[in-house]
Amino acid sequence: MMTTFAGPLRMAALLGLAAFSIPSHAVVVFSSDFESGLPASISPGDAVLTGVQGFSGLGPAGNQFSGSFLRSPTGNVVTLTLTNLPTHDALSIGFLFAAIDSLDGTGTFPSGDFFRIDIDGVNRFRESFANALDSQVQSYVAPAGGELARKQDLGFGGPGSFYRDSAYDFNVDGRFQSFAHTASSVTIAFSIEGVGIQPLTDESWAFDNLAVTAFSTTPPIPEPSTYALMLAGLGAVAWAQRRQAR
Repeated sequence: MMTTFAGPLRMAALLGLAAFSIPSHAVVVFSSDFESGLPASISPGDAVLTGVQGFSGLGPAGNQFSGSFLRSPTGNVVTLTLTNLPTHDALSIGFLFAAIDSLDGTGTFPSGDFFRIDIDGVNRFRESFANALDSQVQSYVAPAGGELARKQDLGFGGPGSFYRDSAYDFNVDGRFQSFAHTASSVTIAFSIEGVGIQPLTDESWAFDNLAVTAFSTTPPIPEPSTYALMLAGLGAVAWAQRRQAR
């Protein structure tokens, strides 16, 4: 008759083998909802903290526009600089993005309005955004769940304005998720390309709930006790197999 190993033996084997299955390790290295002022790691240029107005409540549960966000005129660069990052091989960026007032899309004059993100001086994202109620071309197409509002009166263009506001959840855009990065520091620059800096009363953009997460998929070196547990688990499995064979 074939026998199986008992509960304690099964548990020992599973615990030992579990040492081989080490998942990737994630550490949130920066997070701000801009409710407690401007973080020291952000260089805002001409950006200012502004009440979210009609954007309030947009976004998935637990990650919604609220209170204040960091609002920047086009042509301005907002820079996030992080140092002393833990050992990692990938980063992710997440935030809620507000496209405000008279952004002109791809455009032909003077050059359109393109939101861009540069990581350590290398461009990672560049897409145009359009808020006019006519047929302006917008290059950005949000993935499923990414578009929170499109050309709506959210408090910045004014009721009946030809230009409205739009909102997006960039947390669901794969271009911001788990991209390769290993350096101990990172500089992330956010901007909308434009000819000179436009006043906030003309056109602008903002973000809320900004977070950066570092991922490490390299297993740590096991402690001696972990090696012992691994060997015990393997031994338990081998012993059970011999009993079953008999």
